[in-house]
Amino acid sequence: MRVIGLTGGIASGKSTVSKMLQDLGEVVVDADVLAREVVLPGSAGLRSVCEWFGPSVLKADGSLDRTKLRNEVFGSQDRRFLLENILHPLIQWRARQEFSYHKRRRESLVFYDAALIFEKGLVAQFGSVAVVYTKPEVQLKRLMEREKLSEEAAKSLIGAQWPLEKKKEAASVVIDNSGSVSETEKQVRAWVQSLKSP
Repeated sequence: MRVIGLTGGIASGKSTVSKMLQDLGEVVVDADVLAREVVLPGSAGLRSVCEWFGPSVLKADGSLDRTKLRNEVFGSQDRRFLLENILHPLIQWRARQEFSYHKRRRESLVFYDAALIFEKGLVAQFGSVAVVYTKPEVQLKRLMEREKLSEEAAKSLIGAQWPLEKKKEAASVVIDNSGSVSETEKQVRAWVQSLKSP
């Protein structure tokens, strides 16, 4: 079984490409889904988050208030690293479980959709890594519109990850999502076809 990494930057269109892969019938393990699983009520992940960030990050029903948590770490590199160090090992543990499950099902190809593949030094785990790229000005505009953020706040979020240009240089494959959805879809189809070609 080959596991292919899929990454990008915030608002670069990684989720769009991930959805395209799923629509093509491909198996996608989504790190964002796993990140939500590891902080479900009663989980060790949620207990750890509360130990470090306090009970104020919980909603009234005991579930994690992701907006409050984001506000807690926003603008603080130390607090963001602390949160990543709590959650990242748990997400990786769940990802390994998912890969084992799909291997038992004899899947030949699995995609791992994760934002921090390069930042966390995970590249060696994958047969190749595709980066969903978009022009920096498009990325900034999309993020401001999507999250209703000021330019300063959006730039701060983008700055917390590797620059897309750097990821592009390190990628095995680049999916350019600067244009139309149909143009991106055409690239995704060609990429999947190339992975399945003998």
